Amino acid sequence: MHDLTFSKEIIDAINEKIKTLPKGSKITAVNTSLSLISHVKPGTLKETFAAMIKGTPLEKITLNIATLKLGIKCRACKNGFMVTKPVTECPKCSSADLDIIYSKEFTVDSVEVTKKATKA
Repeated sequence: MHDLTFSKEIIDAINEKIKTLPKGSKITAVNTSLSLISHVKPGTLKETFAAMIKGTPLEKITLNIATLKLGIKCRACKNGFMVTKPVTECPKCSSADLDIIYSKEFTVDSVEVTKKATKA
């Protein structure tokens, strides 16, 4: 279900960007980020997005997905750190008593646009 919500968010961002494009420009890619704890796998998001834009003018847009950093704080030593892959212990003191202090599940980071070359 999250994959549908995220795909709709991407399509909404694309449609908003289209309103501001100069004539002859087109969107070629959308750059997004997913958290480790987003409950959505990158492959699933790509498949859902592709299914939602199939047969539309957006069909050729590429979806790029990066990993969103997750903020962690160690309860034992109070060390705060960011990760892009799962961890089980603090890198400073090796304690496994960790809290998530910053987590965003998903972001649309940017939209890539190309402008059609004009003949001189």
